[in-house]
Amino acid sequence: MDTTAAAAEARVTIATIRTWCRTGAVAATKQSGRWIIEPASLTVRIANGAGKAKAMTHQPMYRVEEGSQVLYRKSRPAWAIVRTDGTPAGYGPGEDSRIYKATFSRQETAELYAKFYENTPAGYYIDTYTPRITSMDRSTQWLLSGSTEGDPQEIKLTLSFDWTRNDGWPEGTTHVDVLIKWARDHAEGAAQRIQDKAERDAIEAAETAVREAREQQLAELRRQKGTLATEKQVDYILQLVAAHTRTGRGGGTLYGPTDRAGIEEMSKADASMYIDWLKGDH
Repeated sequence: MDTTAAAAEARVTIATIRTWCRTGAVAATKQSGRWIIEPASLTVRIANGAGKAKAMTHQPMYRVEEGSQVLYRKSRPAWAIVRTDGTPAGYGPGEDSRIYKATFSRQETAELYAKFYENTPAGYYIDTYTPRITSMDRSTQWLLSGSTEGDPQEIKLTLSFDWTRNDGWPEGTTHVDVLIKWARDHAEGAAQRIQDKAERDAIEAAETAVREAREQQLAELRRQKGTLATEKQVDYILQLVAAHTRTGRGGGTLYGPTDRAGIEEMSKADASMYIDWLKGDH
């Protein structure tokens, strides 16, 4: 994505996009003097900016609504989490998956989930979890999972219901406060992880392209020369070349290729004669 498209997507100026690129606020690389932005990291930056704007205006995105649900053929009180902007629950475009089936029999539980959703980026989830019977610790735990869009590394952490605040946390810290901090800390590292992965993918793609081009080159040489030098011949010639260079035999002058790439392009017969020459059997 170029700076023009990114500016339109984020609803900011092109100058702002360029600043984000220079400062690392988004994952971007320069190609032919132009910034190319990783779309997933731009999504993260937009989400973070929206979160800050929301915090400044103090407009909640989630709220708890009281209602009812039928359990065991009986209507019982229930509390559901909904979006204040009317965004529907679901997994499709324009829907919020975090509030899908987010209905609870206890109001305090619904309030806890709503607080987590309100204070974390989209893509992070919490749920209760009880280890299998084979586990030594079967106490119920909170399970934190998820990531921001495009992040190659998903978080998965547990926090026991029995957890109590220690000196590493401020007075009054609750379970949900810990889960929120863990999710935020993970989200803050998303842009760097996205950029690192993009760089790794680019390097891997370049290396793959080089290998494929080399294989095509060797395939053409096989059509022209027949069987090319074997790997064993190539390795042996490299050893002989190194010894020849070290001892200076024959004035130190070599009349054939001296690197792996050049030797690989020799026919098998030529490689055999080259070995004889390097050994002095000529």
